[in-house]
Amino acid sequence: MNEGSLPSPERNGDIHDCVERYEAMREQNAHFFFDVEEFELIIEHYLESNDSRRAEEVLGYAQQQHPYALDLKFCEAHVLMGLGKLNKALSVLDAISKLEPFNVDVYLHKAGIYSQLRNHHRAVEHYKRALALADEGLDDIHLDLAFEYEHLEQFDLAIHSLQQALEMNPENEAVLYELAYCYDLAEAHQSAITFFREFTNEHPYAFVAWYNLGNALARMDRFEESVEALDYCLAIEERFTAAHFSKARNLLIQGSYQEAIDCYQETIAVDGPQAITFSYIGECYEKMDNYEEALIHYDRSIALDANWVDAWIGRGVVRDMQDRLPEALKDLEKAIELAPELGDAWYYLANVLARMDRPEEAFAAFVKMNKLEPDNLDGWLDHSDLLFRMKGAGPAVRKLREGEQVHQLNSRYRYRMASYLLQDGQQQQGLLELEEALMAEHAGHVLFLEHFPEAMQLPQVVHLLELYRRK
Repeated sequence: MNEGSLPSPERNGDIHDCVERYEAMREQNAHFFFDVEEFELIIEHYLESNDSRRAEEVLGYAQQQHPYALDLKFCEAHVLMGLGKLNKALSVLDAISKLEPFNVDVYLHKAGIYSQLRNHHRAVEHYKRALALADEGLDDIHLDLAFEYEHLEQFDLAIHSLQQALEMNPENEAVLYELAYCYDLAEAHQSAITFFREFTNEHPYAFVAWYNLGNALARMDRFEESVEALDYCLAIEERFTAAHFSKARNLLIQGSYQEAIDCYQETIAVDGPQAITFSYIGECYEKMDNYEEALIHYDRSIALDANWVDAWIGRGVVRDMQDRLPEALKDLEKAIELAPELGDAWYYLANVLARMDRPEEAFAAFVKMNKLEPDNLDGWLDHSDLLFRMKGAGPAVRKLREGEQVHQLNSRYRYRMASYLLQDGQQQQGLLELEEALMAEHAGHVLFLEHFPEAMQLPQVVHLLELYRRK
């Protein structure tokens, strides 16, 4: 039972014939002879059909006819795995290994079982033994080994294993995708750029490598270089829609909204209309302040998939911008109904409720959002601003303190905290906070003064601004 190879038409025919003969035998309550290979095909058929009980029945019949066949011991291990009896399957494989100590399949199956049992250290051991014995398929074994290293959060080892796999088979696209994923997990974006640049130099037609390079560059905010890499990818494989999406996202971030729309339209030509595509196009029109076109595309997205949350949020945001607050509220409530744990939906809902003069409901929505996404700074700032307007500077300070553990090093957070402390009469603490913010990012004082222009009437504030302007 060789795993990983696609069945040929002839093989499919053999399986079909064997299964038909077996099922005819059962219906007739007869006893037919099958050789070991035929039994393997029948058992494989039932396992692939997720009918492990029937596979177990066939195995029992096979073992009666061929009690000493070693290949049926492998079948027994497969059946036990299908039944979820993993420890029993390990025992069978142990017995096989005593008879065939150099059988690669034994170690591969044991590694797979240990992985299912979440004993990833033992899985690693067995994949390494398989690598030492195998003559072929080494790149795929390295890929499986990398998965185990990922489970152990040993990303450097996973990356090394995947790089070895590519040395053996540079055309293994699954390895290329997984390597990019590992670099992301390790947040080693510069290392990813270095590797994929070298790889594309050696393998200039590897479109997946160009795609990975483009994404790695984008994560370092090197968008023009990213677009260039993605263009190389698309020159090789023009129907590769993932590259179109990545390129369009880069263009959107750069403010090239019409070019981004054109890029998304390319994916429609290849894959047909999709909810996600129309939602992204809607976002582009929203950024262009073309709200009617944005709504048209969000509506198209929802027409294709009524559960596409991003389109409901986008429609709510646009209607908020158009001062169509009751409609915006309905859209955002629908988004929350579909995805109650999505912080973005609660954030926009809270702001709409605040604009509708429903502060208590807005406070409740902000609290929910702060719990779901404590790393969203705008959620804390808007929440504290609403508290400031409704209840004064003291409650606003206390609210910001709740987010301090996550955001205390962010200059926007520190400038806002300085503003509230000064307005709450906590002058010494406010000046200390302002000084820390000025040292971290002097340019941010512009937003501080927009939020609290009266600060320029405080001599100590003017002194600090002048002092750090000179530094």
